[in-house]
Amino acid sequence: MWKQKVNAIMDSAGTRRVNGKVASERTQTLTKEVVNAAGRRLHELGYKIQDPKNLGERHIDVLVKDSWYCKQKKIKTIQNELSRLRVFCAMLGKPGMVGAVQKYLPDVDPQLLKVRTAAQTTKSWSGQGIDLVTKFEEVDERDRRLGLMLRLELGFGLRREEVLKCNPHAQDFGQYLQVFPGMGKGGRWRNIQITSSAQRALLDYVKVRVAKNKPLGWEYSETGKAVTLEQNIRRYENLMTSLGFTKADAGVTGHGLRAQFAENQALLLGLMPPTMGGDAGQLNGDGVGVVKAKVAQALGHNRPSVTSAYIGSFKAGGCGQADDQGVETIQKALRILEVVGLPDVPAERVSDCRLIVNTMTVLGLDVPEKQIHMLWAKNSRRNGVEWMTPEREIPLALRATAEALLIDFLL
Repeated sequence: MWKQKVNAIMDSAGTRRVNGKVASERTQTLTKEVVNAAGRRLHELGYKIQDPKNLGERHIDVLVKDSWYCKQKKIKTIQNELSRLRVFCAMLGKPGMVGAVQKYLPDVDPQLLKVRTAAQTTKSWSGQGIDLVTKFEEVDERDRRLGLMLRLELGFGLRREEVLKCNPHAQDFGQYLQVFPGMGKGGRWRNIQITSSAQRALLDYVKVRVAKNKPLGWEYSETGKAVTLEQNIRRYENLMTSLGFTKADAGVTGHGLRAQFAENQALLLGLMPPTMGGDAGQLNGDGVGVVKAKVAQALGHNRPSVTSAYIGSFKAGGCGQADDQGVETIQKALRILEVVGLPDVPAERVSDCRLIVNTMTVLGLDVPEKQIHMLWAKNSRRNGVEWMTPEREIPLALRATAEALLIDFLL
């Protein structure tokens, strides 16, 4: 009964934001989820509230204290839930009823209640030791359509709702993938440039396996009934949870693929992200700002500062890279590989490896082809494919791979 009443309220008033703009389906769905969860939790806590119109300030106070002290939720999660409850209560004709989080937690250190938006460590799947090529194949065995979605989340940074709505045949414009108006957050469209052979390979792989003029989302439920976007979102989340893609189980969520896309884009544009060990001073002048702006645009954001949530932010006063082009880091990784029995380079990859060797020779680094092959294969798998053509920022990609290899070795 509670859920039906929430839906009725949202259907009549939930299609517009406070600023008058139309709210996306994703925004409406998330708001409904938060309000419905609040109703269930209040019932569990002994508050037999039957109608969401009866939500009062004391209920909000109970929910916040329960989230902080009992559920021990992160402050960012609590802030987000409060924001959605605030919007819902405004729909009920109770604007201003939901206050700031500090109002409900007056005894908590204010510093603990501040949301830190910059990523401190990588949120990427590779950063948690997940081999993407192998993992995608495992997902395929459980649900092939989900496996296709995850590939595009990595390759193009698509959000959950965007990938469910994605028609890869119609949105592929050769040099870029276009997110059509109404598909993205806030209804905004964007072009996502195809800057690597890995992105093209992932997109073509998906296109071969889906029908034209059909979105990637499931058309029918497991019982054969036509499904709504909301049901598809729920199915996506249930599958991700059952496969262990949660912070608790694997240290990652689906959103981590979007973060990895942001890191990969930064590397292709010549910037080592802070989440991968990059320091300030890598690029001259406004170079860092330009890269951030391009990454933000690819993610569907207008403000370059948003990228800090995905790739971190450089510490104030940081100095430039003393290890020019990462040569010293790569040398350390190569010394590890010297004692490993490496396979011969496959014939079809020899020319690529020689190109990389020649590139590194210019920097004064003599690298055997077998070792280069191993490092570049690891870089390729980070991009979701077994092998990608070496095209852009080769030394930086090798440095990033070498950094990851050293970390794995030390652990």
